[in-house]
This record gives sequence, C-alpha cells and structure tokens, in this order.
Amino acid sequence: MVGILLPALGSARRTAKTMKCLVNVRNMQVAHWTYMTDNDGYFIQANLSHSGIVHYNPDGTPIVPWLETLEDYYGSALLHRSPVDESPHWGPAPDGQPITGAPINQRRVTSYGINNYLVDIGSGFNPNGTGPPYKRLIQVPNPSANVHFLIMAYEGAYAGADHPHVESWGFFGAAGAPQLAAQQVQIDAHGGPPAAAESKSNWGFLDGHAVTAEFSEVYFDATENNFDPEVAN
Repeated sequence: MVGILLPALGSARRTAKTMKCLVNVRNMQVAHWTYMTDNDGYFIQANLSHSGIVHYNPDGTPIVPWLETLEDYYGSALLHRSPVDESPHWGPAPDGQPITGAPINQRRVTSYGINNYLVDIGSGFNPNGTGPPYKRLIQVPNPSANVHFLIMAYEGAYAGADHPHVESWGFFGAAGAPQLAAQQVQIDAHGGPPAAAESKSNWGFLDGHAVTAEFSEVYFDATENNFDPEVAN
C-alpha cells in the first residue's frame, strides 16, 4: 500500500508546486497589466540589469531593475522565488554560491525573467537589430501569443540574470534551440527531459494568462516562436 501511495503523493506535490508557480507568473502578468494601465500602455521600464546589480544613468541616478518596479504593483517579494527553484545561488551575498562570470557579490534574487523583446529601456532596442523597438502594448500584433515572463536557469552565467537573450536561441536552428535556451532559461522546471523540445516550464503571456507548456509549444525556431512579436501568433 505504501509503495502505491508514495509515487502518487510525490506526483501530487509536484503538481501543487507547478500550480503555485503558475499562480506566481499569472500574478506578475496581472501586475504588469496594471502597470501598463497606469503608464499609457508602455511596458515596464528596465535596463535589463542582471540580478540585483543596479546600473546608473550618466547623471548618476540609478536605473531600477524591472523586478523592483513591478513589486510596487503586486506588493510581495514572495513572488520572486518559484517553489521548484533549487538554484544554489540564492543570496543576498555572502549567502549562496557565487555565479560564474558575475561580480563577486552578485546572487540570484528572482526565479523569473522577462522576455527581452518586451521591455521599455528608454530609447528602446530591437534584439533582431532591425525594426522598431517594442515599448508599448499597441505595438505588439498579438499579445495573447507573446511570452512575457519565464523561469531563468538555476545555474550557469544566467543564474543571476533577470532576462534571457532569445534572439540567440535560433543560431543552430530548431534542433539546437532547446540546448541554447536551456543555458539561459529553466525550460524543464516543471518536467520533461532537460534541454529538449519536450521540456516543460511555466510561461506568462503579455495579455495576462499563464500556462505550463513544452518548449516546442512556445519556440520552434527564429521564424516560428512566441517570443519575437514579429512572428508570434
């Protein structure tokens, strides 16, 4: 009897954690929608800073990471960590292991990252190097198809980052995309094999909804994915 029940209980716990993480992502999307409502449809301002490192303007004023700005709208730091996040880099320093290639005092401060196509960094940019920067909701053709929030990789150079570089995932085509993406995003956070098209994670979308889905359902290649507004559908 115990042998039958234990696997079922383990599966139920994993499902509960997945759902709790999904609620986190959903709440972040709702908070971001509120932010856009207050700011004439503009996306949350960000300098895409890595982890807790704050960058500065030429006049010395700080550029606050998107996470801190969004916290004013969801009102709790509890959303910063997914219940499945087992990264060894959680801080603040000196707690947690140092992150490879990062400043010595940099640690992981959030499980979640933001799609680098969908931010307002002042003058704006487009990761593809062509076309307009996506700074406002009105510029995105299909918000319900555009991934916005995701779970950053637990380890490696992106463990302290709050954004991936999605434009790099298609470098080796569809076959190599999961391996490249997995270096930046925990695409298997909620099941499936690691670094594979069948890896499962939670994904938040710009219109406010969130889903648990395989990587292949949100990204195939550079011309067919749910990250680049030019091709998301």
